[in-house]
Amino acid sequence: MASRIQVGVLGQGGYMPGKKGFSIKQEVKGLVFVVPAFSFLAIFTLYPMINAILNSFYNWNLGGRKRFVGLYNYQKMFSADEIYMVLRNTLVYVVSILPFTIVLGFLLAVFLKRKSKLNVVYRTMIFTPHIASMVGLSVVWLYIFNPQYGILNKVLTNMGLAPLRWVNDSSTALLSIVIVTVWRMLGYNVIVYLGAIQNIPQEVIEAAHIDGAKGIRTVWNIIMPLVSPSTFMLLILNTISVMKLFTTIENMTGGGPGTSTANLVMMLYEYAFRQYQMGYASAIAVLLFLLILAINLVQMSFERYVNYDV
Repeated sequence: MASRIQVGVLGQGGYMPGKKGFSIKQEVKGLVFVVPAFSFLAIFTLYPMINAILNSFYNWNLGGRKRFVGLYNYQKMFSADEIYMVLRNTLVYVVSILPFTIVLGFLLAVFLKRKSKLNVVYRTMIFTPHIASMVGLSVVWLYIFNPQYGILNKVLTNMGLAPLRWVNDSSTALLSIVIVTVWRMLGYNVIVYLGAIQNIPQEVIEAAHIDGAKGIRTVWNIIMPLVSPSTFMLLILNTISVMKLFTTIENMTGGGPGTSTANLVMMLYEYAFRQYQMGYASAIAVLLFLLILAINLVQMSFERYVNYDV
């Protein structure tokens, strides 16, 4: 009796071992939906990645023929002092920017989690820099950092402090880029954290209040663990964004003074589109990819501390 019911149910639309044509048809339908997305991925992501890796073994200046040079581009890159300065700057950006964007983003989200018209205004103001043109924002910040008539130096002078040269001085130029980048990335983190906090069931918060957890204790013991998946995601995404930082540096300092603010992307751009050494630039791109991959793999090892249970 049970076998008859099973056969009857399967015969109405389920998979039957004897009807291979039906399963193949379903697989073909699935592939048809996947092909457009995979085509874009293959053309605009996979192919450029593979092509960059292959080009890193050639000497090529865009105009002439490619000449195979093996590992020469990598030997040249690691034998130059420039790469170590640029690598240091790249890692300094990551270490300097990530803690501020994560911590400040979470704290601002906690303060702005209540629904009110004023909080809507604050959220809009914080998120606007993230979607605004970085070229225009860079121009505004250059006026703010201007040594002669910049607003920031006027504030420092009124406080009795000595004015700084900001982007014009190698000792403060990198700090200037960090300030602008944190300010711009903060809005995205706040919005993500707001969504995570508002997704916490109210019953959990109320139960914590009944148990005596209020204020900072609620934030530390309840909210922080429950938004840890968002923290983990932001940590990875922000790391990739900071490692690929380009527009802010290019528009505000051009990598200078000297190479004090240059990162791997600036170095790649210099050799690819100014000196047309595409093989060497491809080797830099491969190094950047491997560095991002290594950092992300280390970060992925901390996923065991993420709390996915609500």
